Amino acid sequence: MVSIDRNTKRSLISATLLLAAALIGIAIALPWDYELSHRIRNIHLPGDLRRFIGLTEVFAHSLGCAMILGTLWWIDEKNRGKILYAASFVVLCGILSNALKYIIPRTRPHVFDQVMAEGGKTSWDTWGEPLTKSWFTEELRSFPSGHTAVAVAMAIALSYVYPKGKPLFFLMALFASFQRITSGAHYPSDVLASFGLSICLAVAWVFLLPKKNVSG
Repeated sequence: MVSIDRNTKRSLISATLLLAAALIGIAIALPWDYELSHRIRNIHLPGDLRRFIGLTEVFAHSLGCAMILGTLWWIDEKNRGKILYAASFVVLCGILSNALKYIIPRTRPHVFDQVMAEGGKTSWDTWGEPLTKSWFTEELRSFPSGHTAVAVAMAIALSYVYPKGKPLFFLMALFASFQRITSGAHYPSDVLASFGLSICLAVAWVFLLPKKNVSG
């Protein structure tokens, strides 16, 4: 049985509240997903801010995360064990979120633009039949957002290794998640679902795979 200290209890309560907020957000967004995506994509942002948001994708991209974690592993010898442990969690979130894309096909917003232009369609028409499309059909891999799942996983993982950086890590995850909507790659509910997925996996990671001595 896994013993739960005070910090773990606080983290569990926070995770539960965040998951509840994500589920409520999904319920609200689903009927208006395309409309919300369209509005967000058309928000006028200053050039530098838009470029910065675009650059934060590196915090959610598999190669970018590999570079970040690899660099930390190389220069921080004391925490190498923790970094590897954290990296394995990020990989798990990335694998599971991408596996769901095959199970639940959904047309990406920038592709669905053409469908909506023809009229007579709603946000519900973005969904396809489960297990009916190829995993390699990029246009139908909107749900969930793999980048968001990885970005949130990175924030959780890096906060475990470097607790003082937690606000910065989650701010980066927030910007990276927003970038997935502004780029037309995902709907708000895709992003919220991935956020919830990484939170759930983090809780499972703590209780099903308790860390032993990973201090370098």
